Amino acid sequence: MASSPVRVFTTRVSYDEEDHAAGGFSPIPDWQVVLATLPAGKLVDVIAFSCTSATIALGNETLLHHLSAARPGLAYTSPGIAAVAMMRRFDIKRIALLTPYGPTVHNAFTPYFATHGIQVVASHSLSGPMNLITDDDVSRVPLDRIETELRALLAVADPVHALFVSCAAFSIRRSDLGRLGRALGYPVLASINSMAWHALDLLGENRARDEMTAELNLPRADA
Repeated sequence: MASSPVRVFTTRVSYDEEDHAAGGFSPIPDWQVVLATLPAGKLVDVIAFSCTSATIALGNETLLHHLSAARPGLAYTSPGIAAVAMMRRFDIKRIALLTPYGPTVHNAFTPYFATHGIQVVASHSLSGPMNLITDDDVSRVPLDRIETELRALLAVADPVHALFVSCAAFSIRRSDLGRLGRALGYPVLASINSMAWHALDLLGENRARDEMTAELNLPRADA
């Protein structure tokens, strides 16, 4: 978002440890207190909850209810919500999926996408092979390993429209996704970049949105 005419304010949540270990996403403190740490009034137009797996665990409707109840009257997105919005905009209906999650979370993605008309035709998790436990672990996965795993997915997948790298903790720049897309022959989307695209779309920043669209090797989105 650095090149966009957009100010980004951030805050951070903790999760209830026992609940999170069981696959839950109950923030501490609660939603209203967390969102109150962001600037008040007209300084904020969009709330972006930056956790893909939480979107899938909670479901879009529950997550949107939490966000709108805590800070009503705004636009809202998350990586999961944004990925679906982006795929629908560009008629992406078949994807290969790469995640860093354990089996419970990883396996929840196929039915999540299916409810939105998107088929996961091949998927793989790096959690076991790379012993990924924390966000820091995920952020340190090198780009060449991501490319290798995406190539492996394409080798076993039926024809796909795009590849999706799920988890906002992966360190992937827009330029990285563009290069990967050109090297692999399919658009490569990722959580944090999809959320940035959707935030720009919700804000009506169409020029910046379309610049990102072009960099990701996708056809130009209609305004």
